[in-house]
Amino acid sequence: METIAVVLSVKPDQVEAFEAGFREHEVPIWEDYRARGILTRASIARMDISSVPRGDAVQYLIAVEFATGEGHHLHDNDPRFAAWNEMADRYQVGAGMAFGGETLIHVGG
Repeated sequence: METIAVVLSVKPDQVEAFEAGFREHEVPIWEDYRARGILTRASIARMDISSVPRGDAVQYLIAVEFATGEGHHLHDNDPRFAAWNEMADRYQVGAGMAFGGETLIHVGG
């Protein structure tokens, strides 16, 4: 199992468009990957706590668990994600931060 976490900082005037775009473009990929057993769990949270704020940007934490280490490579090379990623870049302040690795401990759902 592999866990990936991404932090995105979105311009305040782009929050509604970003969230709508995420629901329209990224969530269907998650649903597809979950149905195929590639993704085990995924979420996005609007962050209230951040040790690395970006001005007045609204920050989001995206956390995804893949069944294997190949899952995030499949996702990152998925043309649907590439199209959404290009759109999402326009909503952001600076580059996103991405972290990931083998899941060591997993409790619950």
